[in-house]
Amino acid sequence: MMADGKPMGAALDIVRASMPKGVKVRVQMIPASRCVLRVPGDTVYTRLESMEWVENSALYLWSEPVLDLKTILFSRKDKPLEYEDLSSLMGMTIGCIKSFSYPEVESLFRSGKASRYDVNSDVVLLRMLKAGRVDAALFDQYTARWIIRRSPELSLGNFHESLRALGSTELRLAFNLHSDWEDRLPEVNELIRRNRARGVYEKIMDGY
Repeated sequence: MMADGKPMGAALDIVRASMPKGVKVRVQMIPASRCVLRVPGDTVYTRLESMEWVENSALYLWSEPVLDLKTILFSRKDKPLEYEDLSSLMGMTIGCIKSFSYPEVESLFRSGKASRYDVNSDVVLLRMLKAGRVDAALFDQYTARWIIRRSPELSLGNFHESLRALGSTELRLAFNLHSDWEDRLPEVNELIRRNRARGVYEKIMDGY
């Protein structure tokens, strides 16, 4: 994410914490960053991804799981919704990000038992939820909390997070196919395992 014209955020901190000694991390703002991951070359590229989000996952090198990313139902504080099962969402208008897939609830949308309302921006979706234009919205908990904390018009007190997650996916570091880096991937994985055991990634996320 950009702040004061500089790239920052949890993803960058996680990448830096996961690199072995001697590896320098440089940030590049690339509009189609997944494309460079599919191009073998002299530079090693990486980004946080889930195997469930990309096609042809064999085209990448994958690290051990870094974080478990949960999909959470957000609603308004004055009209809180708890997720128990799909029947909890019947008849609801649920805000979603236009390009995202939500496999946990797609059957409700296809059957017409719930309405999907697409927008292009997480910030816009949170504003719509606050204004009552949708009954609920689906977010990963880290992104939503980060945006709310940084927004002067939003507050964590405006929203209710369902105690039960709809689902989760494992975030990993995806790398382009690079023979030298494939040899170093065991170092990365060992560091990731140690970081997870010590709670390093949770501490990074708590900072946001």
